Amino acid sequence: MGEREPSIRIATPADEAIVSELMQRLVDELGPTDLSDKLRAKLGPDVAAALASANVHIFLAEVDGEAVGLSRGDILTADPIFRLRDDHRCGYVDQMYVCPAFRQSGLGAKLLRCCEDWFRDEGVNHALLHAAPRAVRFYAREGYLPNREMFKRLF
Repeated sequence: MGEREPSIRIATPADEAIVSELMQRLVDELGPTDLSDKLRAKLGPDVAAALASANVHIFLAEVDGEAVGLSRGDILTADPIFRLRDDHRCGYVDQMYVCPAFRQSGLGAKLLRCCEDWFRDEGVNHALLHAAPRAVRFYAREGYLPNREMFKRLF
């Protein structure tokens, strides 16, 4: 990427519009469109709440002032998987998105590491995520292992 090397920073409430835009792109890519419309309507309030929360960090990757990717890390305190452990908190990588022109460049791995480093800094020693089927290989390369969780849509 040379001179177009992205810089990464923590998003602030002033970044709400650009974070929402990137999240909309993610929702649109994941589809299906019937669900996308419902999710898009909830993005604004969700992003605003995330940017105001001490338990959430959204990392923005920028090139020449243009946002080209993001990752969102949440520190969960009531996850049922960890409730019986001494440290019942876990890090949750909630969303990741990299603009198509910057994929296959290592940017996704850098954004993921930002979440993981923040979790470590906060003393959180477990991270989990839910991966879109096309992203499973990426997360496996980054050391994530499949677990017992399975999903079924009930209605």
